[in-house]
Amino acid sequence: MRWTKIAWSNMFGKYLLVTNVVGSGLLMVVGDVIAQEYEYRRGLRQLDRYDTGRMYRMFVAGALQGPLHHFVYNWMDRIMPARSMKNIVKKILIDQLVMSPACILIFFYSICYLEGQSLKDTNEELISKFPYVYMLDWMTWPAAQYINFRYLETKYRVTFVNICTAVYNVLMSYMKHDFGLHLPLEKELMESSSSKSTLAAHSPT
Repeated sequence: MRWTKIAWSNMFGKYLLVTNVVGSGLLMVVGDVIAQEYEYRRGLRQLDRYDTGRMYRMFVAGALQGPLHHFVYNWMDRIMPARSMKNIVKKILIDQLVMSPACILIFFYSICYLEGQSLKDTNEELISKFPYVYMLDWMTWPAAQYINFRYLETKYRVTFVNICTAVYNVLMSYMKHDFGLHLPLEKELMESSSSKSTLAAHSPT
C-alpha cells in the first residue's frame, strides 16, 4: 500500500490546492445529485432523473470556491496558529462574516451566469434568497467550524468543509432550483415586479 501513502501525501501536500479545488467541485456535485434524486422521487422532476448540465454548473460553483477556502484557511492558521478558544471564535467569525457571504455570492452569480440569466434577474434572485441561505449558514457552520478549527490540521480543513458541504448543498441546491416553491421574499419580489410591469403597460406614452 506504499502507493496509497504516496498519493495521499501528494494530495494533501504538493498538490493541496488542486485537491481543494477539485474536491470542492466534486462534493458540490454529490450534494446536488442527492437533491436531484429527492426531487425525482417526489415527482418534482418531469424529465431525466439527473440533469447533467445542472451538475456541471454546481461543479463550477464549487470549484470556484476552492481557492478562496484554501488561501483564507491557510492565512488564518498562519496568523492565529494557537488552537485557543479566542482564536477559534475569531476564525469562526471571519468565516461567517466574510467567507460565508463571499461563497453565497460566488454560488449564485456563477450558476446564474452559466444558466444564461441576466444580471438583473440574478440580483433579484439573490436578494430574495440570500437572507434564507445566510440564516441557514449561521444555523449550520459555527458548530462544524469549531470542530474544524479545534481538531484538524490546516491541510485537512477544506476537505472537511467540503464533506460537510456535500450535505449542506442538498438544501442549497434545492433552494437554488426550487421548482416554483417560492420563498416569501421571492413572492413579494415577484408581486412587486408584476405590479411595476402592469403600471408600465398602462402608463400613457
